[in-house]
Amino acid sequence: MKFRNCNYKFSLVVILSVSMILISCKDNPLEPPLNMLTDDNIAKIQTAADKIMREYQTPGLAAYISVGGEREFTLTRGVSNLMTNEPMSVNNSFRIASITKTFTTEAVLILMDNGLIDLNKPILYYLPDLKLPKGSDKITVRMLGNMTSGLFNYTGDPELNDLRYSTNGETIFTPQQLVAAACKKDSLNFKPGTKYEYSNTNTVILGMLIEKVTGKKVRDVLSEKIFQPLGMTNTYWPISVFLPYPYTHGYFYSIEMHSFIDCTNWNPSWPDAAGALVSNVQDLVIWSKELSEGNLLTTNSKKERYLWNVSGVYGFGINHYNDWIGHTGVIDGYNTNIWINTVRHITIITTTNTNINDPASKSFQEFAKILDPTLLRMNNNIFDGKHGYNKEIDF
Repeated sequence: MKFRNCNYKFSLVVILSVSMILISCKDNPLEPPLNMLTDDNIAKIQTAADKIMREYQTPGLAAYISVGGEREFTLTRGVSNLMTNEPMSVNNSFRIASITKTFTTEAVLILMDNGLIDLNKPILYYLPDLKLPKGSDKITVRMLGNMTSGLFNYTGDPELNDLRYSTNGETIFTPQQLVAAACKKDSLNFKPGTKYEYSNTNTVILGMLIEKVTGKKVRDVLSEKIFQPLGMTNTYWPISVFLPYPYTHGYFYSIEMHSFIDCTNWNPSWPDAAGALVSNVQDLVIWSKELSEGNLLTTNSKKERYLWNVSGVYGFGINHYNDWIGHTGVIDGYNTNIWINTVRHITIITTTNTNINDPASKSFQEFAKILDPTLLRMNNNIFDGKHGYNKEIDF
């Protein structure tokens, strides 16, 4: 009997001790150890941002960096408006340029899930009246999305560029006009599906495809299928040249005038479905999660998204390099990057209000090398056209 009482008392002590430990853990949850976003690495990132500002003379820089299981932080440098010296803010709207492609292609994948688009069908099956160079009957929807169509990039057309710059960005272009300029050549740059060559013409045609199969404007499809479901209230297709306040002014440097020129309100019809969207950092954080998880897509369309083309660096509207996926955006006045390391769960978003020398891209590279040791062996062009970071002609 005495032995049983001892066991009872011992068991009670153990139960009470465990209970106290559990209560203590509940009241004081253990913080995960910081492996990457340490105070030291954050200091290095801030120093790198200062260096970018000095070396590339960008008016302003904003960035968001997070590591899953650790923490997140934002940084800003410089000004969003050279006239008023208003500081940069992560709340500001700006033109995201070619990051638009990740939205346009996601809409195509969603419509594929809805049974409206077959990636294996020729684009001329859907758009039979589209005037394309000889051999274009072999171009499929998939080839447009993964940049293997062989279509010339219309942003390289001298006449279109002369028209745009001579009117200080006021010219209104139609998608048909942009595609027509890209099709002045009698033949494709290469046989469809055999090579990778970045071309804005591809995504403009995908925008035309979206409108054809839905009977709606691209902007409405993106809103209904993507922006609204994800709660992206600060992302939209502009129907005016003006941005909503607060916004970041965009600048390009004029060699003739030796000064920055404000090109914030240049007409967004120039990039169309390849680069027209406006967003802000907070919404791009939401979008980074969708790019890595594909919650709006089915299992099949997720596979299509990440099915890399013949070069191994570009999927269906998304870049790929080692463990990183994402996209860059370059247009007059703005440079933006959104990248996610799917293994280390790092997200880096950078944006600058000039595209001269791609300072947002340089910022991403410097920040990424601090957090991802595998990149330290690479040079400053780790994301060039051969490896997954596209040097677009315009955006």
